[in-house]
Amino acid sequence: MAVPLSAQRLARARQVFDIFNLFNSFSFVFVSGSIITLFALRMGASNSVIGLLNALVYITFFMLPLGKRMVRRTSIIKVFGWGWVIRYITLVPILFAPLFASQGQTGLAILVLILGTAGFHVSRGVAMIGNNPVLGLLSSGGGDKPRSDQGRYLVNVSVVNSVAAILANIVLAFLLGEQAPLWTYAIAIGIGIVTGLVGCIFLFKVPEPEAFSSNDAPSLWNVTKQALLKPDFRAFIFTFMLLSFLSGMGRSFLPVYAKEVFNQGDDAIMVYSIVAGLGSIAMGLITRLVVDRLGSKPLFIIYSAIGLISFLPIAVIPSSGAMMTAPAMIGLFLSVVHFLSSFGFAGEENAAQVYYFGLVPKEKMLDLAVIYNLAYGIGGSLGSFLGGGILEVFGNLGISTQGAFRLYYAAISVILVAVIYSMRNLPHMGAKSVTQSLSILFSPRELRAFDLLTRLDQSASAHEEVRLLQELGKSESTLTQKELVEYLHSPRFEVRSEALLALESIPELDGETIGALIHEVKTNVYSTAYVAARILGKQHSQLAVPALIDSLNEPDYMLQSTAMVALARIGAREAIPKIEEVIRSTENPRVRISGSYALELFGSIESIPTLISCLKAEDRPANVSDELVLTISGILGIDKEFYLLYSEFIDDNRSGIAQLIAHAHDLPLGKERIEAWTAAVHALFAAVPDTTPLARLLLSSSRITSSLLILSDALLDPKLDYPGFNYLCAYVALHIENLKDY
Repeated sequence: MAVPLSAQRLARARQVFDIFNLFNSFSFVFVSGSIITLFALRMGASNSVIGLLNALVYITFFMLPLGKRMVRRTSIIKVFGWGWVIRYITLVPILFAPLFASQGQTGLAILVLILGTAGFHVSRGVAMIGNNPVLGLLSSGGGDKPRSDQGRYLVNVSVVNSVAAILANIVLAFLLGEQAPLWTYAIAIGIGIVTGLVGCIFLFKVPEPEAFSSNDAPSLWNVTKQALLKPDFRAFIFTFMLLSFLSGMGRSFLPVYAKEVFNQGDDAIMVYSIVAGLGSIAMGLITRLVVDRLGSKPLFIIYSAIGLISFLPIAVIPSSGAMMTAPAMIGLFLSVVHFLSSFGFAGEENAAQVYYFGLVPKEKMLDLAVIYNLAYGIGGSLGSFLGGGILEVFGNLGISTQGAFRLYYAAISVILVAVIYSMRNLPHMGAKSVTQSLSILFSPRELRAFDLLTRLDQSASAHEEVRLLQELGKSESTLTQKELVEYLHSPRFEVRSEALLALESIPELDGETIGALIHEVKTNVYSTAYVAARILGKQHSQLAVPALIDSLNEPDYMLQSTAMVALARIGAREAIPKIEEVIRSTENPRVRISGSYALELFGSIESIPTLISCLKAEDRPANVSDELVLTISGILGIDKEFYLLYSEFIDDNRSGIAQLIAHAHDLPLGKERIEAWTAAVHALFAAVPDTTPLARLLLSSSRITSSLLILSDALLDPKLDYPGFNYLCAYVALHIENLKDY
């Protein structure tokens, strides 16, 4: 069993790694990507050279086997850290490229740029063997039990990287201007080297991810063969490689597209890089809320589709149209393309990484990281390298620059459609569907609920948990059940209560939640079991019936009360005899009131004798007797108008009787029947009550029902002397034709 990092040590390790990422990502903008492309273009490099430089980015991933060999002899962090240091040292020769170019040796200057870039990515590749194990340790905490924030932390790393990259792009845009001299590029790269080396100091402080490497040392070939024999991993890795190929083809040439088709300056290109960074941050802020709850597969598909959408405008919108001649429209168009491209493909890579961590056991993390990164490297390098060659071929065929790019991105889009369609066959791993995920992503209510859940995961006190659970209860989100159920195990009563109340606000609960509530009913007697019983009743859960019937034997009167009502809501008629037994034997007013209400919900005439027997009980509280009377009226189906009259009677007996007589005269019953009824009522409420006339009146009806027989018999019982019951019988005598009889 793996020993996890303590909460404090994990928090410190994450903080150190975040600081490293800030320096590293800031530095990365200054030493790779757009600046290298612009540096090469400034020296007159062709599209083939640009493609080669972009392809070198992916050589990183071919060096992972060498890194894997090195970690057999030393620690992962040492390989990671020293490889990172060496990668910056290999860039130093590039600082002299402007010197060679100024002496007319452009070819040598470009060669130095290529070699320095290659050295950077080779050493980076050796070091990156440690990246996934470190991320695995920091996202999971190193324990066997998965953390609820694993996916969110992985996305947070991406957000930190994007923020640092935006800051770097802003600085770089001001530094380069529209047409920067070559020495300015060298200075910028020098800044990147220095900040990168500073970041390495923090990398050496990250804990060693010992549990995330295998004890054996299989060959890369055996690891690859064994992994690819598994259909799930094989399907994922080939899909990921294809997406990396298409991303490499498309994203690598966006700066070239902006420069050659729209004549954008270097500073504008850097601004578009900033916009792309904003796309990554926007993606991260959304993804961190939903990835652990929706699952990575739907996001993998959705973000890939957004990447496709980013390329479509290039393929279908002509740059020579009237709308595309205005600088503002050009800027807006290119900004949208860069934003969506980064949003989509950075999101796709993030989702793929989360998917990979869910698919691969941690003891295989180091070995399979080689395959994962090789797939990314092979796809990206081939895409970048072949992309440059394809654009060169289009140019040699006489196709215009604009036409070449339109054709190029149209081909990428067609292949992307096919890949996205095939992604539906990837294993779900418990994820939501794409349709469900889209509805959530476009729902402010659900996103708000997910934000509250994120804050709830990070809360440091029970009082904070209670406050957030109360807010969740108001959100009425249907997707918070799993997390809320976890809080039913809290040692604090108030936290458990608020979690149950939040669950009660959800219209429909799933089977897992129902099971947790049934467990709550069985185990938390005298505390929160009664709330769980109430929720089960509202959910009409047949699965809960046995547990609810058993709870009627519990001494917890709150549980007894809510369980009876819950059984009635569910419609569990097999529970009626037990409920009748409970309310006959109990002396607890709350239990008797709840039991009578449950019998009213069942609506069974056969239960009226039980309710009448409770009215005969000695020392009954008036409110219980009134509840019993109203329950009988509900079973008979005459409760609506009777309730108003009965309320008046309880407040003032004489006024209530007067109102009842006035009500009788409003009914089309005939003079003879009204007179007989009025005489019976006066006798019923005389100083010495006589119930016989009204009992006879009930039995004189042409429609003799079982309910009339029960009521008339009860009227004649000398033990039942409650005026409220007499008032009910008087009202019933007026509405015999409207009585329900089951």
